[in-house]
Amino acid sequence: MQTKNPSIIALSTASAISVTGLAFISPVILLIKEHYSISSNQVQLTITIYLVAICISQIFWGPFSDLIGRRIVLIFGAFLFSLGGILASLNLAFEVFIFFRFLQGIGAAACLSMPRVMLTESYGVKKAATKMSILLASMAIFPILSAAFGGLIGENYGWQINFLTLFIFGFLVFILNYIYSPETIRDKKKHLSLKATFIDFRYLFGQRSFLYFVAVSSIQAAFFFSMAGFMPYQFERLGASPTEFGLWFSLTSIGYIIGNLLSNKYSNWLGLERFSLIGCFWCFLSIILMFFSQIPPINIPLTLAFACFSFGLGNGLILANVLVLALSSVKQKSVASASGLLGALQMFCGAILGSLIVLLGGDKQFWHALTFLLILSIFSILCCYRGGLLSKVIKS
Repeated sequence: MQTKNPSIIALSTASAISVTGLAFISPVILLIKEHYSISSNQVQLTITIYLVAICISQIFWGPFSDLIGRRIVLIFGAFLFSLGGILASLNLAFEVFIFFRFLQGIGAAACLSMPRVMLTESYGVKKAATKMSILLASMAIFPILSAAFGGLIGENYGWQINFLTLFIFGFLVFILNYIYSPETIRDKKKHLSLKATFIDFRYLFGQRSFLYFVAVSSIQAAFFFSMAGFMPYQFERLGASPTEFGLWFSLTSIGYIIGNLLSNKYSNWLGLERFSLIGCFWCFLSIILMFFSQIPPINIPLTLAFACFSFGLGNGLILANVLVLALSSVKQKSVASASGLLGALQMFCGAILGSLIVLLGGDKQFWHALTFLLILSIFSILCCYRGGLLSKVIKS
């Protein structure tokens, strides 16, 4: 029973796979570290290799979907994610575990990139911003549940059960999109041309407006992904257990949902460019608040959780709008490649930032991590401002 347009619910669950695969595991990072008796840098691979896999494979899923269709790439990605989850739960050697985590990332990449393209193809650019906000707000429910229940399940039943749960979730996404997500591409390519793909990427890297908005999107997404890697250490220093960390950190996603709802209601009134810039400033102030959360006597989990909530709200004001601004600034035939490149850079920045923060001591000194975030937040503001100016020039 397929509908003319794909189900927002089905696409939301697919989009949520990537962040669920991260948020559900973040609360048990310290449990995995203890189980394998490894260092902070080594356990960080649990997050980094997952993001790297999403980054690399997302670049190819877009052009490949032009050849075989969006739908089959989407449901195959859900299958790979589910397979990686059950294999990672088998409690094998750490190196084998990391390989299965990489496999999960390859599947998550397909599930992340296809819904954006399918929405654009089904509803057009004018309705895409509203639909994108609904999709992003809906999918934000999953990291809330993931963070809240990830710590609870891992602490009481073992981190292996977390991966078994990801297997079940991936299978559910497979079924939903198999039934409710029809093919959206109108004209499939007859063959996969590496030359055409190279030309597409060369064109995209020549679009300054696109690059500015991609930079904003990548930085803001990287903030969340990197926080999932170093925040558990700070909450542990504040006396929070894995279960408590999951509950506190879930406030970040609640803030993200509220930001998306505000974006859906007011972004067209204020303009996507202006609304995104407001969100960038809000995130900057939220990072400042994280610095203040270290000052006694307010250095308690509640204070830091509130700062995370505030940051999530700012993120929600930004991401849906800059996604639409980026994809609408390129030629229609390059939208799939643009979506893949955009998603790849989000994950690449998240993997690099998270690893760099831990490598340079962000897991031990919280202010080290926050300094990195603050510098990048200023850069995000500048990129958003410049992208907005170019966008207005193009429209005029």
